[in-house]
Amino acid sequence: MSQDADYGKSGMGWAGGAYRPVGELAIPVTDMGFQLSDMCYDAVHVRNGKFFRLTDHLDRFDHSLNVRRYDRFEDSSGNLGPLTRVRVHEILNGCVARAGLKDSMITFLATRGTPAGARKDLRTATNRFMAWAVPYHGITTDEEMAGGCDLIIPETIRIPHAAVDPTVKNFGRLDFVRALYEAYDRGGDYALLLDTDGYLTEGRGWNIFVLKDGRLLSPDRGVLEGVTRKTVIEIAAKMNIEASLARITPDDIKSADEAFLSSTAGGVMPVRSVDGQSIGAGDAPGPVTQRMTDLYWALHDDPAYATPVDYAAGDAAAAE
Repeated sequence: MSQDADYGKSGMGWAGGAYRPVGELAIPVTDMGFQLSDMCYDAVHVRNGKFFRLTDHLDRFDHSLNVRRYDRFEDSSGNLGPLTRVRVHEILNGCVARAGLKDSMITFLATRGTPAGARKDLRTATNRFMAWAVPYHGITTDEEMAGGCDLIIPETIRIPHAAVDPTVKNFGRLDFVRALYEAYDRGGDYALLLDTDGYLTEGRGWNIFVLKDGRLLSPDRGVLEGVTRKTVIEIAAKMNIEASLARITPDDIKSADEAFLSSTAGGVMPVRSVDGQSIGAGDAPGPVTQRMTDLYWALHDDPAYATPVDYAAGDAAAAE
């Protein structure tokens, strides 16, 4: 699950109507995605040649497009209109197929685009879409998967959900940047942010789960509605573990029996300590976390969750 050494240097992307190497993808500096972080994205992974929960990721991306009011994409004929999920699926498949990857992380995003004139009226911009597939990687190291990662709860709080909707996956993450430097200064690598009321929210690119007194809890607000989080809750039901979304305090996680992160990039990842305090017996991963991890990866071969990559056909619109 460690970061792949070739991340960002290999793989295949799509932008501006054509496939190209990942290193050649770019947007103009005048794009509001660059100037205002006016963008949204999603990330899905392929394991053993199959997308995992692709429909859920496309549903979430559709939600993000609607919230951001992105409905002015240019098609091959120069017409402006919504971006169809069929087209998105074709491009994602094309990126993976052309990269020849059996295990891959695929990122796809939309930006506002470049508005016309000095007023920068957002309504005049033509929205942009791009995607890229690279070798699969996780957000934690192999050592942390085996022994747990160490979290820091920083003083920096999560951007309030009333200001920026956290259910729209986006790159506007200066709160995480500041929080991570707090974590680095305190000898940690991961920051778990609180909201304005002092309850747990999430980290950069992951949700948090706390197992306490036989109940599995995850924050109920101020977070991205993670596809892996959804999967964990479904698996918990199969394990006869009560799982729910709730308000969770720092004391709750520090006194927990087990804790783990969930993310498309890594799956289920154990937590060893929070602010230097060991979780449970301090021997992460605990038995529930380990069982959850095993069941999570087993689902990747279940036809109900898996969408095979069409490596032979690639993208049907490649000649556009």
